[in-house]
Amino acid sequence: MGLANETLRFTAQTMSSGVLILLILFTVVTMNGSALPDNEGSGQLNSESAAVYVLDADHHHLGDGVKPELMPADAEGTVYTKTFVLDRIDGDTAGIPLTTKSVVPTDTAGIGLFYDPVYVNGNKVGKLNDYIEAKEQDNLPRSVTIYFSTKLLHSGENNITISSGYNADRSGYDDFEFYDLRLEISPESKYLYSENVRPPLRRIWSSPIGGYRNTPLPVVSQSGDVIFYTSSQADPDTPWRKQTINAIDARNGELVWSHETGGSFELHDHMAYAEGLVFASDFENIYAFGESSLEWKFNLRPYQDEYNSAPDVRPEVYSGTVYTTINNAGKVLAINAQTGVLEWIYSFEPGPKPLDKEYRTSYDSTLPAVSKGIVVLTAQVKYRENILAVAIEEGTEGPIAPTPDTRTYTRVFALNASNGEEIWNYSINSVSGLYEKTPFIYNDLAYFGLEDEIVARTLSTGRPIWSADVSWPHIYAVAEGKVFASAGPDVVALDAYNGSSVWRSQGTSGPLSVYGGLVYVGINGNENLLLMDGNTGEQVWKGGRTFGSAVSQPVLSHGRLYMSASDSRLYAFEHGEPGIQDINASVVGYLPLFAVAAMLVLLVAFLRKIKNKSLAFGSWLLALAVVLFFSNALMLEIIPEAGWGMGLLVFMTLPLIIAAGILFLVYGVWQILPFNL
Repeated sequence: MGLANETLRFTAQTMSSGVLILLILFTVVTMNGSALPDNEGSGQLNSESAAVYVLDADHHHLGDGVKPELMPADAEGTVYTKTFVLDRIDGDTAGIPLTTKSVVPTDTAGIGLFYDPVYVNGNKVGKLNDYIEAKEQDNLPRSVTIYFSTKLLHSGENNITISSGYNADRSGYDDFEFYDLRLEISPESKYLYSENVRPPLRRIWSSPIGGYRNTPLPVVSQSGDVIFYTSSQADPDTPWRKQTINAIDARNGELVWSHETGGSFELHDHMAYAEGLVFASDFENIYAFGESSLEWKFNLRPYQDEYNSAPDVRPEVYSGTVYTTINNAGKVLAINAQTGVLEWIYSFEPGPKPLDKEYRTSYDSTLPAVSKGIVVLTAQVKYRENILAVAIEEGTEGPIAPTPDTRTYTRVFALNASNGEEIWNYSINSVSGLYEKTPFIYNDLAYFGLEDEIVARTLSTGRPIWSADVSWPHIYAVAEGKVFASAGPDVVALDAYNGSSVWRSQGTSGPLSVYGGLVYVGINGNENLLLMDGNTGEQVWKGGRTFGSAVSQPVLSHGRLYMSASDSRLYAFEHGEPGIQDINASVVGYLPLFAVAAMLVLLVAFLRKIKNKSLAFGSWLLALAVVLFFSNALMLEIIPEAGWGMGLLVFMTLPLIIAAGILFLVYGVWQILPFNL
C-alpha cells in the first residue's frame, strides 16, 4: 500500500496527464490488493502459459549486516514479509522466482545452520540454500525458483515470508540479498511431479514393507528424497505386532529409519507429511514423528464414543494444524502440528434426536478437506429405535418382531479452520455410509461424492452450483478443470465448473492420480498401471507389473511413480522401456507352466532312451510332482496372493499325478521281474 502511494505521488509530479491516468488505474488496482500478471493486464490467468505476478522488484538485504557490499548496504532485519491479494487461482502449481546473492550453500551450512526458509501463508515451501552449490562464488547473483502447490494459496490476501537462518547459538545470521520477487501460477504442475513420469514406465526398484497384503499409501517428503509408509510386523517377544512408521531412500528403496509407535492398534494406511514431520494414526492416537524420534502423541480416547466401534482417524495437515474427524462421536479436532496441543474441537449434530421413543445414536462422517482457511466435511447421524426383547413362554410362538424405526440425517458442514466456528451447513438427501467419500476443494468450490451423485458447492457459502448423477462415486482428484472419480467399475471425468460429463472409461476403475494431462490408475491383474488421456479417457499405456494383484493409489514425485502392492512391497517406476525386472515379474506367475514345459521335453528324451515305457513314464510323473511342488512354492513365496489361482490348481492335481506315477512305476517294475522275462 505504501509503495503504491509513493509511486502515485512520483508519477503525478513527473508524468504527463495522459500517462498519469493509465498509471493511476494501475495503482488503484494495486492499492486494492490485486496482483496483476506481467503477461496479462486483466488479472485473468492464462491457461496456455504461466501467469507471472511481479510482487517486489526492489533489492532487500537480510541478516546481521556483515556484508556492506550487498544492496542496500544496511541489513533490513532477519525477516521479510510480502502481502498480496489474488482474485482467482487457475492452476495446480505455483512458483516463487527471485534472484539471490550471497546465500550460504546447503552443503556447507551444517545441519540446520544458516538455512534461509521461505513460507507461503505460514507453510514452509523450501529454503534458498538448496539452490546454491558449494563451489559457486557467493557474490554472484543466482536465480532461484521454489515450487509449491496452489492449495497453499487463497483467493484473497496471501503472504510470502523469507527469513535469514542463524547458527547454533543465534549469534550470527546468514547475510544475503535478494530482489525481483515474483509469483508464478501454471496449469502444468512442477510441484512434486515431473514430466519424466511419462509412458512407458520401467520398474527401478522394489522394497519389502512387511505385513500381509499390505498396501499403504506412500507419502513423499517435499524434497522427494524420502518415502514414508506404515507397517505391522510380528514381535517375537510379545503376542502383539509392532506398529512402525518407516522412511526409505527414494533413490534405491533402502531403509533410512524406522520408529515404533508403541501403540497396540494397527496404524491406518493414510499418512501426511508437512513441515518436516510425518503424521500417522491408529484407533487410539495420532503420532507426529521427526527423523530422530517421536515428537508428540495425541490421545484420542477422551473424545471417542465408547459405545460405538472405533473410528478410522486420519490426519489432514494444513497451515500448521492437523485436522481429523472422530466420526463415531460426532467431533472435528484441530491439533497444533508442531506441539500436539488441541486448538479447538467442534461437535456436529446433523439432525434432531426424536423424543417420542428410545433411540440409539450412531455417527458417521467423511474425513475433512481443508483449504483457503475453511474445513469442509459431510456428517451423518442415525437414530435407531431400541426395541426391548419380549419373554416367550415355552411351547408358544412369540409375536413377530417389529421393524425398528430408523431415521438418518446427513449434512455438509464448513468450519473456520482457525477457530472451528461454523460458517455454513446444508442438509442433503443421503442415507448410505460415508466411507471413502472425502470431499475435495478446488479453486473456490467444494466437491462432494454422495450416494448416487457428485455435488459442487461454493466454498464460502455452500450454495449449490451443480450436481451430476454418478453411481457410487469415489472422488480421487479435482485437477486441470475436471473432477476425476471412480463410479463402480468405471472411471469418469466431469467438468469441474458445470458438472457435465467429459468422458467415461468402462471397466478401468481403481485408485488414481492425475498429472500433466494423464490419469494414472492402479488396477488389479497381471499389469498394475493404466494410463489414460485426461481429456478423452482413451488408454495411453498399460504395464507396471508388480508381484501383487492389488495396488495402492499411485503417487508421483520428482520424476518417479511410487505405489505399494498386495505382495507387501513398495515399487518405484520412472520413464523408460520395461527391463528385465518387469519381464521377471510377468514370468514368475507362470512358473508351474514353464516347469511342465521343461518336463515335457525331458519326457520325450526318457521315452526315446528307455525301453520300459511304463517305468520311464512313472518315474517322470513322480519327478514332475516334485518339480511342480517346488515351482509352485516359489511362485507363492514371491507372489503370495496373485499366484493362488494357479497354485490351487497345482496342489489339487498333485495327488493325481503322484498316484498315477506310482501306478505306472509299479507296473514298470512288475514288467521287469524275473517271472515276466
